[in-house]
Amino acid sequence: MTRWWTGEELAEAAERLVPGSVARSTATACILEAEHAHEALRALRDDPETNFAHLSNLCGVDQWDRFEVVYHLQSLERNQVACAKVEAFDREEPSVASVVDIWHGAWIQESETYDLFGIRFEGHPNLQRILLWDGYPGHPLRKDFLAMPGGLQPGLNEFAGTAAKPEPPVRPVT
Repeated sequence: MTRWWTGEELAEAAERLVPGSVARSTATACILEAEHAHEALRALRDDPETNFAHLSNLCGVDQWDRFEVVYHLQSLERNQVACAKVEAFDREEPSVASVVDIWHGAWIQESETYDLFGIRFEGHPNLQRILLWDGYPGHPLRKDFLAMPGGLQPGLNEFAGTAAKPEPPVRPVT
């Protein structure tokens, strides 16, 4: 049976391998410090105890106040999986270190994340749009894509950048 590592377990392993690399952990993920993420992810791949030799998925998440790059790690030999994240707080020019030199399969996943979220991967050998054409205006999976007047977002029924929701219209009683 596949063993799912908790965020706390992965954080303990990452901190043991690269002291100072963990920002915090949740029940399901270890959030790595951006400046140490590359080194920590390489160590998690190379350590015999973790042996996360396979990157099964890399994707982006827009959390309004920051972007997350999510790494789903897998060890086929040890039959275990884990989730690590790196945060980018600059909405104008978000960037994190590329992991293509660690997992070659990250090449296309980083390119897709760049194309759809605008997150740059520093050190990527040839980062470019792969789904949309050069010159496409913006990045369509950002929550602020197609912002409407008044801070409203299409389909979200909430104001951009805030957790506050507008009051529903008052209907007269007839």
